[in-house]
Amino acid sequence: MLVNQVKGTIERYHLLDQNDRLIVGVSGGVDSMVLLHLLNTYRKEYNLFPVVAHINHGLRPTESEKEAELVRQGCNRFGFPFEYGQFNVKEFQRVQGLSLQDAARRTRFLFFRLLLPKYHATKVALGHHADDQVETLLLRWIRGSGLKGLKGMLPIREGWVIRPLLESWRDEIESFARDQGIPYLSDSSNLQPTYLRNRIRLRLIPLIEEEFQPNFKLMMLKLSAHFRGEDDFIEREAEEAYQKMVSEEEDHLFFRFSQFQSIHKALQRRVLQKAIQKIARGESSVEEGEEWNIDSIYGRLGGSASSFIQELPGGIFLEKRYDRISLGKGSVKLPSLFETVLISPGQTFVKEIGKTVNVEKVEGPYCKMELKASPFVAYLDYQRLQFPLKMRNFKPGDRFHPLGAKGTQKLKEFFIDHKVPRFERPKIPLLISGEIIAWVVGHRIDDRVKVTDQTRKILKVEVTSA
Repeated sequence: MLVNQVKGTIERYHLLDQNDRLIVGVSGGVDSMVLLHLLNTYRKEYNLFPVVAHINHGLRPTESEKEAELVRQGCNRFGFPFEYGQFNVKEFQRVQGLSLQDAARRTRFLFFRLLLPKYHATKVALGHHADDQVETLLLRWIRGSGLKGLKGMLPIREGWVIRPLLESWRDEIESFARDQGIPYLSDSSNLQPTYLRNRIRLRLIPLIEEEFQPNFKLMMLKLSAHFRGEDDFIEREAEEAYQKMVSEEEDHLFFRFSQFQSIHKALQRRVLQKAIQKIARGESSVEEGEEWNIDSIYGRLGGSASSFIQELPGGIFLEKRYDRISLGKGSVKLPSLFETVLISPGQTFVKEIGKTVNVEKVEGPYCKMELKASPFVAYLDYQRLQFPLKMRNFKPGDRFHPLGAKGTQKLKEFFIDHKVPRFERPKIPLLISGEIIAWVVGHRIDDRVKVTDQTRKILKVEVTSA
């Protein structure tokens, strides 16, 4: 009997504890209405406090009113609190750029999350069953999911989403509803071939059962259980690798690229996934069993670029700086080309880089030791400079004569030699004197404007934060 079968699932996966307060998602369909009935059956044994959550997605006005009333009546019969949420899913879909089904799923979970603290609940119970599991596995397989997706939905997810019916078939649930006289309504959208999941349920699975494998659904469940075991092993290995490799630094995570390359490729993707989810701090919109689309990140890490920065969904960025990989939150904005004439002597604020440039003359004798104060202070031979001085950022083809070098060098090559990432180069200000780059701020002055024993007048240029 279904009561004992579901009870076995609950005990096998420890889905319920004594005195549990839980939100129960009830649509009015047969699976959720049977779940409501069963939870009432187990209510005294576990001392449960169920709160029923019903969501109107605004997609089927006439049917939605009937479903809400049916669920409300069930709550009144069992004495359960009833929470009604109404959302404009189509508008949410448009704004977020999602599929209709994904938009509906996200609004449901948003509603559940709002109710959890209101009722001091710790779990959400959903009515997914074994047929839903098979459909989900096929859907993910068609979309190219990896092992994490092909293990299917879990009876308990992250310790708070539970699925007591996951090992029960739809026909068993419908038979139980008929025998017990449990009222329910059928969602007409489940018969529309517009949705891929519906086509899988109505066309693909019957075809496979008839033409290829009559026990196809059972075989799929066994396969998902096999995948869960393998995924669990890889996940534990990935967690161990993550703990050894990844370090936290304020609001960033970082690890060494060389160490990342040393682990198996199957673990590399998992480590990246874990790092991104850690930075997202629970704000990720990735669906259960699915993964961040890390193919583009993984591809770039395996490419020839020694440094790059890549923005990810959710305001997350990944930065590769030679052997260091960092992940953090925030937008990445590179300054556009700029050129500012400097007041000499005096102060000039360069808004594009948010820095102030102080220019002053230094007369009289000087000590060479004093000329090495800071990488953001330059002492230059006043008489070798051409005024007005300007400050701009990097342009392709720029050359200068690094202090101590035998001749000129492309600034791009200088940056490469000094391991300056490509995305940071436009941020580095350049002091321009006539046609030459007199100073690459923070790095090197040009040999042609250096202070020598013949220098009689010095110009001090300092770049400071605003």
